[in-house]
Amino acid sequence: MVEFFSKLFDTSDYPARWNCGNWTSGEGWLHILSDIGTWSAYTAIPIVLIYFTFKRRDIPYTRLFGLFAAFILLCGTVHLVEAIIFWYPIYRISGLLKLATAVVSWATVIALIKYIPHLLQFPSFAAANTKLLEEVEQRKEIERDLRWMQSRYEAFLNSTSSIIWTTDPRGNFIVPQISWQRFTGQSWDDHQGDGWLKALLPEDRAELAALWSKPAGKQSSYRVHGHIWHAESESYRPVITEAVPVFDQEGQILEWVGTVSDIHEQRMAEESLSAAEAESSRQKRELELIYDTAPVGMGLVDREYRYLRINDTLARINGIPREAHLGRVCFELVPGIADRIKPLYDQVFQTGKAVKNQEVRGKTPASDKERCWLVNYHPMTHRNGEVWGVSSIVQDITARKEMEEALRDSEQQASQANLAKSEFLANMSHEIRTPMAAVLGYADVLLGHLKDPDNRNCVMIMKRNGEHLLELINDILDLSRIEAGKLEVDLNEASLRELVADVQTLMQVRADEKNLMLNVKFTGQVPEKIVTDATRLRQILINLIGNAIKFTDQGEVRLVIRLLPDSDKPIIEFAVQDTGIGMSADQIQRLFKPFSQGDSSVTRAYGGSGLGLAISKRLVQMLKGQLKVKSEVGQGSIFRIRLPAGSIKGIPLIESGILERKTEGAEGEAKVHRLNCRVLVVDDRREVRHISQHFLEKAGAEVITAEDGQQGIDMALIARDAGDPFDVILMDMQMPHVDGLKAIAELRAADLVTPIIALTADAMKGDRERCLQGGCDDYLSKPIDHAQMVEMVWRYSEVVSADALQAQRQEHAARYRD
Repeated sequence: MVEFFSKLFDTSDYPARWNCGNWTSGEGWLHILSDIGTWSAYTAIPIVLIYFTFKRRDIPYTRLFGLFAAFILLCGTVHLVEAIIFWYPIYRISGLLKLATAVVSWATVIALIKYIPHLLQFPSFAAANTKLLEEVEQRKEIERDLRWMQSRYEAFLNSTSSIIWTTDPRGNFIVPQISWQRFTGQSWDDHQGDGWLKALLPEDRAELAALWSKPAGKQSSYRVHGHIWHAESESYRPVITEAVPVFDQEGQILEWVGTVSDIHEQRMAEESLSAAEAESSRQKRELELIYDTAPVGMGLVDREYRYLRINDTLARINGIPREAHLGRVCFELVPGIADRIKPLYDQVFQTGKAVKNQEVRGKTPASDKERCWLVNYHPMTHRNGEVWGVSSIVQDITARKEMEEALRDSEQQASQANLAKSEFLANMSHEIRTPMAAVLGYADVLLGHLKDPDNRNCVMIMKRNGEHLLELINDILDLSRIEAGKLEVDLNEASLRELVADVQTLMQVRADEKNLMLNVKFTGQVPEKIVTDATRLRQILINLIGNAIKFTDQGEVRLVIRLLPDSDKPIIEFAVQDTGIGMSADQIQRLFKPFSQGDSSVTRAYGGSGLGLAISKRLVQMLKGQLKVKSEVGQGSIFRIRLPAGSIKGIPLIESGILERKTEGAEGEAKVHRLNCRVLVVDDRREVRHISQHFLEKAGAEVITAEDGQQGIDMALIARDAGDPFDVILMDMQMPHVDGLKAIAELRAADLVTPIIALTADAMKGDRERCLQGGCDDYLSKPIDHAQMVEMVWRYSEVVSADALQAQRQEHAARYRD
C-alpha cells in the first residue's frame, strides 16, 4: 500500500492510451471530448445545487444535496482523468478516484434509503403547484378585501359628519386625520402630535389633555363634552368625544380610537323643543283661560252626549252649576230645547262635519223667557277620522235679534218715509211743473206779441225767474234721485266738440250779462269722440261754469280740455278756471255738501241753493271720474274733472286751439220745422192745451184738444173710424178719471197705431220707462220745450215710417220684458 501511494503519480509502468491499440485520430478524440464534456457538465451540476441550497435555506435535507453534489463532482473528475490518460497514464489516480466515487455513491444510496420515507411525504410537483396557486388566490382575495376595507374606511372618513380619529398611547396624532381636518380646517402640520388641542375651546383643553396623563394600561373608554372649532360656521360647536383603547397581548395600550360627534343641531333641536313645549304650555294656559272666561258658552260632550267639560258662560246659559253638568247627558239638563239641539249633535256624529251658525230658540232653567242662541257644533276626531266627541259654542243673541227686529222696523219706516218723500217730490214736481209750463209758455206767447221794450223786459224778467225756479226744482229732484239710487248714467259715444260747443252757447248769455270773457280751449290733441253720458257731462259742465260766472265779477272764465298723458286708460280732463273771489280751505271742506255754500256771506251776496256742486260731485263719481278743486281767496278757483274717455283707437283727434264762438247769425239759422199734420192734445189743464195748441198751429199743424183721458180715447177712435185719423197724439199722464196710461192702454187694445207722445210733469227715475212700457212712443217733460215739441211732432209725422215705428215698439217691448 505504501508502494501504491509512492508511485501514485508514476506513469512509467503504463503506456499512454494513444499507444494501446490502433486508435485512429477520430476515435481517440471522440473519447477525449466526450469525457471532457461529461466532466464539465458534472462539475456545473454540483455548483448549481450548492448555490440553490445556499439561497434556499428553508429547504430540508441539505446534507443529501451535498452528497449528490460530491457524487456528481467525483464522477465528472473520473471522466476528466480518463481524457488525461490518453497522454499521461495516471492509472493509479484514476483507480483511487473511482474508489472514492464508489464510496460516495454508496453513501448517497444509504442516505437516500434513510430519507426516502420522509421524501415520499412531500407532495408531487403538480400538487405543490396546485397548492401554490390556491395560496396565491387566497393572498389576492385577502389583498382585495384589504383594499375594499381601506376604501370603505376612507369613504366613511370622507362622508361622515363626525370626526373619527386615532392616536398613540399618549394622545398624539401620528398620521393625518382626514375627518378632523375637514371639520376644523386644521392642516396636518397644524394638528399632528398634540397640535389638535389648538382647535378646542381654550376652557376645554386642560380637561381633554388630562385624559392621557394616567399611567398606561390604567385607562378605560371615556366620554366627555366640549367645544371644537367648526371651520364652515366659523364658531366653536358643542361636541361629544368618545374613545376606547386598543391593548396588546401584555395589556398595554397600543393606540386610542375615538369619535367626535357634533351635537349643535341636536342641542338646537332640544332648545327648540323646550321652547315649543314652553310655548305649548303657555298656549294651553291661555286656551284654558279663554275657555273659562269666554263670553260665549263652550262645552264638550262624548258619544253618550255626556258633558266632559263646560265653561261658566254655558253653565249660566243653562241655569245649572258648572259641576252639576259633568258626566250628565246634555239633553236632560235643558229639556226645553232638547228636541232642537239633539238632531244637530246627531248630524255631527253621523257626518263628521261641523254644524255652523244654527239659531235655536227656546227656554232653559236660567230663564222663563224664550231666548235665541246661535250654536256651532264641531267634531272631535281620532286619527282614523272617527268622531269621539262634539265641541259646542253657544252665543246668546236674544238682544241682537231684538235689535235686528227693531232695525227692520226702522228700515221699513225709513223706506216708507223715503217712498213718501219720493211721492211728495213727484207730486211737487207735477204741481210746480204744470203751472210753470203755463207761466213759461205764456211768457213766450207774450214775447211774440209785445213790441214795447219795457213790457218785453218785464216778461223776460218773469221768464228768467221762472227758469231759475225750474232749475232749482231740477237740482232738488236730481239730488233726491241720486241719494235714492234712482238716477242712472247712460254711456254712449258722444262728440266732444259738439258737447262743448253746446255748453259754450248756453253759458255765453250769462257771461255776456256780466261782461265776462268765456273761452273754451283744447290743449294738445284731444279725441273727437269719447264714451260718456253726454247729458250728465253737459249738466256737470253747466253747473261748474255757471258757478264760475256767478262768483266772478271781472276777468274771464275758461274751460280747458286735454287728454292726460302717461295713463293706462285714456283720461279726459275738463278744467274750469275763473278769476273770481276764490275760497279758503274751510270753505272748500264744505263745498260739496248739499244745501251748503262757502259761508253765509256768499249766500247773501250771490244766492243759490248750494246743490249744484254736490250734484256735480256725485255725477262725476257715477261716471267713474274725479272732481278736484284748487282755490285761494281773491285768486280765483280751478275745478278739474277727470273722466275715462273709453277707447280712442281710430278716433280722429282735435288739434290744440280755442273753440270759436257761434255767431248770432249762425244761431238765427237754426232750422224751424213746418208741420202738415193733425195733432190731438189731451190734457186736463186748459192753459197747457192752449199753449201747446198755439205753438203747434203756429208751426202749421191742425190741432184738436181733449180735456181728459176718456174724451181723448173717444176722439181718437172716432177720427180713425171716420177715415181721418190723427197723425200724432200728445197725452198727459196725470189726469182725473181716466189717466194717460189707462187711456193709452185702451187705445192700443183697440189697435190704434197712431204715434203717442207722453206729456208728464213727473221727473223721477222710471217715469220715461213707465210711459214707454205703457205704450207711448216718446216722452216730453213739463214745462214743455216748445221747439222740442214741434221737432218731435214733425219727426213722428214726417220722418218715422210705419215700419220703423213698429220696429221701435218691438224693441221697447223686448227691453222692458227682459
